Amino acid sequence: METKMEAKMEAKMDSTPVTSNNTVRRQRILVIEDHASTRLAMGRLIRQAGAEVVTARDGEEGLGYLLTQHFDVLLTDLRMPVMDGFELLQHCQKLPPSHRPARIIAISGEYEAGVLSGQSVQFLPKPFNLNALLDLIGGRPN
Repeated sequence: METKMEAKMEAKMDSTPVTSNNTVRRQRILVIEDHASTRLAMGRLIRQAGAEVVTARDGEEGLGYLLTQHFDVLLTDLRMPVMDGFELLQHCQKLPPSHRPARIIAISGEYEAGVLSGQSVQFLPKPFNLNALLDLIGGRPN
């Protein structure tokens, strides 16, 4: 039985881009989060809603995916070991357009939205409301 949250996410995913042969392309979402339980839960819920999800433990691993694949949405924590979200965002600005996500969403429990002032990044404070996350994923590009 489909939950209310899954139905909302599915409706958001229904607005994914259409390819040239008129077939719907599933959104590809890269989730970068160092806390395993949070990363797995977000990945599972977004995947259940119909998106293709790739997960990474830190910014360095995530950047490796960004350099070799295209994602519609990048969902990244800001505070992580190895390479934090701030450094990752700097690298994202330098990516070729073919590898730059259309939407970047930063999540954090330690920082506030003001730390991203002047950047084309949406912000969601932790702990976040799952419906707010689903709205951002299905929202307009940055």
